[in-house]
Amino acid sequence: MTLGQRIQAHRVRLGLSQEGLGDKLGVSRQAVSKWEADGAVPDTNKLIALSKLFGISLNELLQVDGPPPAEERPPVRRSKAKAVPAVALVLALLALAGTTLSLAARVTALEEQVAALEQRSQSLDPAELVAGWDFGVINDNEAGQTVKFQVTVARYDPEEEPEVFFLLSGLGVGAKREPADKLPSAQDAGVYTATINLAQWQVSTPFTLSVGFVKDGVEYLQPLADFSFLDRTSSAYEPLWP
Repeated sequence: MTLGQRIQAHRVRLGLSQEGLGDKLGVSRQAVSKWEADGAVPDTNKLIALSKLFGISLNELLQVDGPPPAEERPPVRRSKAKAVPAVALVLALLALAGTTLSLAARVTALEEQVAALEQRSQSLDPAELVAGWDFGVINDNEAGQTVKFQVTVARYDPEEEPEVFFLLSGLGVGAKREPADKLPSAQDAGVYTATINLAQWQVSTPFTLSVGFVKDGVEYLQPLADFSFLDRTSSAYEPLWP
């Protein structure tokens, strides 16, 4: 089974479409299709994310079909007329050994990266990713309240920009998850906002506001406040951060 076939098998096992798998990895459906057709190979970060998503090791994901066991190999018929020179045979074996060692070294290196990421995910406190947060009601009419939520990311690095989202839960009509966008101006680097319409939600309905981060394929969720009341002129909430 090829790498592409293994990716497809595990995707189907999880009940994901190609588009669904792409959304989880931040790639297009076409990219997933190329992987599964063995027309392209995922980069190192995507291989790590795939192994974590599938719940398998990189060694299992990147397994290479080896030669059949000795007892299953067909007998070798020697022919003096077509005998392979000993030197050529030795060179071929050395080349095969070098390829195997190179692949084994790559798998080992990738597994070490996974171990480091797992250790990092266990030690990373999502509260440390928040530098501050705020909110404001933009309008309040028959169509429902529209609220703008804002969070400032701590230790912001534009080269490793995280995926940020807000989660409102406990509203009695189901939770609402909204992706956040980074403000474009330079002085606001690391500031993310999301505008959420609270249609059908009464202002007196309590809810919990949380901010979520996706870093290195791992999702972190930090509760910010428990709201008991929110309208254009006033609000009542209990801070959960810091």
